[in-house]
Amino acid sequence: MNKTILVVEDEKLSRTIILATLKAHGLHCISAENGREALKMLSTLECGLILTDLRMPVLNGLDLIKAIRSGENQLAINKDVPIVVLSAEEGEMIDSAVALNISGYFIKKEPIDKLVPKIKQLLEIIS
Repeated sequence: MNKTILVVEDEKLSRTIILATLKAHGLHCISAENGREALKMLSTLECGLILTDLRMPVLNGLDLIKAIRSGENQLAINKDVPIVVLSAEEGEMIDSAVALNISGYFIKKEPIDKLVPKIKQLLEIIS
């Protein structure tokens, strides 16, 4: 199974920190700035896990998750790929994401390296 992680985050600084942290833990990552860019990448690239922000321009995280989970798009990935939501807030948007069968969520105010064990666990489950 593919161990590549797609990080979907519109804020450049946050994306840079997330990528650097995951790479420092030996994880292979690629990134997209929004949901539309992520879907374009996923039309030709299979990933083992997706980390996505919820509030993004162009195509937000909820719409990205819906597109993946629907299986109606011609994506190179399995519609059941593990998806972990990264969010600066809790509440209704997180609840909506949970209803779309995400594998978990992480509130951004926490240090990102606390998410690494969960990511490694999800990648082992699908390998």
